Amino acid sequence: MIPPNDFKRSFHGCTPSSKYRRERISAAVFLIGFIAYSVFLVVATHLPQVHTLVRGPGVDKWLHLLAYACQTVLAMGILYFTNRLQPPFVLVLIIALAAFGAADEITQPMFHRQAEFFDWLADCAGIVLGVCAVYLFVRSRKKKDI
Repeated sequence: MIPPNDFKRSFHGCTPSSKYRRERISAAVFLIGFIAYSVFLVVATHLPQVHTLVRGPGVDKWLHLLAYACQTVLAMGILYFTNRLQPPFVLVLIIALAAFGAADEITQPMFHRQAEFFDWLADCAGIVLGVCAVYLFVRSRKKKDI
């Protein structure tokens, strides 16, 4: 005898309701990660300068690029799991993250840090890198499903 829910199973072996629930949980995890990471970025960039091993010419630009690429991947994960990974939503996300980066730079002098235009450009480059990385990942996953 065939179990009553077997005809509902999708290609991945789960019912539509369990897939929906898994996507919602994943979106929530990415949202919590995004918020926590964004708070970490603001705190880390507003602390008084501490001498570290990563101080060197241009090293901080790479850190900005990687930090904002990670933040963008988390934000894109939210869009992906809420089925909003479409150009209009991604464009709004890019603008919002660039504004977040600008606000982060502009407010640093209040905490005796130096705001730099090139740091913001590195933030923007990281945003673009994160968007491209997620699009490549999603595209590769779609090819595997075919």
